[in-house]
Amino acid sequence: MEEGIEATEKENLEKGGDTPLRGSVQTLPSTEFVKVEKDLASLGFFTPSSKRTRNEKSKTVAVTIVLDGKRVEAKATIAPTALFGLPITADQDKWLALHKILSDVQTRDGQVTNPVSFSSAELLALLKIYKDSGKNYKDVSDWLDVMVGTTIISEGAVYSGGKRVFGKDRFHVFDHAVSFGKQLPDGTVADKNYVWLSQWQLQNINNHHQLPIDLDTYRQLKNFIAKALVPLLQIWLYATRDEGVFEKRYDELCQILNVRRWDYISKIREKLGPSLDELKQFGYLSDWRIEKASDKHTHKILFFHGEKFHRDRRARLARKQASTIELSSHDFQRQPSPSSTPKPTAYPSSQTFDPQLVAEFTRRGITEKKAHELLANLKPGQDVVAQLEHCDQIVQQAGFPVANPAGFIIRLIERNISVPDGFETTAQKKAREAREQKEREQRAAEEEQQQNEWEYEAYREAEVDRYIEANAAAFEAIKNARWKEDRARYSFTTESMAKIAARFEIQKQLPLLTFEEFLLRKQQGADFSLKLVAVLADAKTAFGTAPPENIVMTDDPVVRPDDGHQEAESTEDLPPDAETAPQPAAPQDVTDQLSVPPLPELGGDALGPAIL
Repeated sequence: MEEGIEATEKENLEKGGDTPLRGSVQTLPSTEFVKVEKDLASLGFFTPSSKRTRNEKSKTVAVTIVLDGKRVEAKATIAPTALFGLPITADQDKWLALHKILSDVQTRDGQVTNPVSFSSAELLALLKIYKDSGKNYKDVSDWLDVMVGTTIISEGAVYSGGKRVFGKDRFHVFDHAVSFGKQLPDGTVADKNYVWLSQWQLQNINNHHQLPIDLDTYRQLKNFIAKALVPLLQIWLYATRDEGVFEKRYDELCQILNVRRWDYISKIREKLGPSLDELKQFGYLSDWRIEKASDKHTHKILFFHGEKFHRDRRARLARKQASTIELSSHDFQRQPSPSSTPKPTAYPSSQTFDPQLVAEFTRRGITEKKAHELLANLKPGQDVVAQLEHCDQIVQQAGFPVANPAGFIIRLIERNISVPDGFETTAQKKAREAREQKEREQRAAEEEQQQNEWEYEAYREAEVDRYIEANAAAFEAIKNARWKEDRARYSFTTESMAKIAARFEIQKQLPLLTFEEFLLRKQQGADFSLKLVAVLADAKTAFGTAPPENIVMTDDPVVRPDDGHQEAESTEDLPPDAETAPQPAAPQDVTDQLSVPPLPELGGDALGPAIL
């Protein structure tokens, strides 16, 4: 089976046939450096090992990132699949080879899109691995499973180039992968391997959140720890390019590499020495040392910049400068000879397009004529404003001066570059901010309304409390009468229920402010208290019958006499014949019999201060 896969894939590679979902990747001429997505390299995703370890459940790596000039601690947990375990050095080899293919696609098309197709033979050829071995083809298939199945649980450690934030989420490197000979989503059979990069990987690659790796030199390394350190050294040495030396705590290095930590320098040198010496041999390092850390509890490793680091950096800068000059002079500033001068292309008059849209081009140094030409040739659905702003971002983050930004933008617009998911244009940002401001104002209004309602209810309750405090005897009479009626009507009732009903009746009778009047008083800062402290002499209306004999009717607050007689509050206090007496018929409306006696009229304006 593997031999058949091998033969068919080699045949497809030689023919260069198209794939069902997209054309095959034509490998461009070899470049000295491979651009590798930076996040995965910095997380220690790949563990240096010669064989798969399936007994480890996870690997947690703490990292330090800089946000707005401040150092912030973050961490990421690598959760492997039970079948294959943590990703190892062999997986990193294939990952770097894949990035060679992605770098060629990015150079050719300007960006990488899903899915990415490649043959196993192509990947093995980049690694200079024997292509006629069925085991090597199976290793590629297993690698796809590892990259799809391994989960990264990020707590602020994974950077999203599209959103430009460090995410707290769960991520995969590949969202999906289909091996050669398997069924593709469209129902056809894959004649190559297909991978769908996860969104954060795709955004980081297309936003050039990458670091350069010399794949030729990397392939020559033999030690697994040395290979694991190559991407990390690219980050660490660049960060300390002016100092010439980078220091890393030994315990942190062990955590990243997922290797055993030793306490003695001799043992550390024994385990790390061969790999560090190999890096020194190939020029990555000029020297290395092991010293005690400042806290004296652990050690630190000193990595001294090697000649290869400086040589590679000079080479990359020279290539960028040459590329910029070529892009400026060849693509956009070359003037055709008189004999080959084409006939001027007619373009619509300035009235055809929105002047503000044309101004988006002219303010970027593009002539009005060229702007009309570009607008006249837009593809259906092409969001040119978003593309222009995305081009601005690319120029700003290029890392080197673009000699002719206007020409660079023209080229990308003509290619109809895709705008990354999550990219926010200026208009979208303003709309979002306006929407968020409206939502904040609406929430504030709702909270204010709720607060006013709470205060209004508190005001009503306070006025009832004031009335009861000034007319305790009247309240007791109303409450006892209600309780007596409830005992006659219902199988279950309590004194608390009678109190609530009595308060409710009093509240209905009090001349309280309406909600609107309350708000007006609140705005004016006026006193809300109605100062209602007296009851009318005609207390008979409070019960529908004559008041109990022990209630004295007076214009003053009603009080109980000193004889101590009280209304019975339980069946034990009722007269002997109370339980056997005929039960009165339930009135049609209890509130008719328990209305609060009319209260004194308030003097002055309805919104003015109340008087006794």
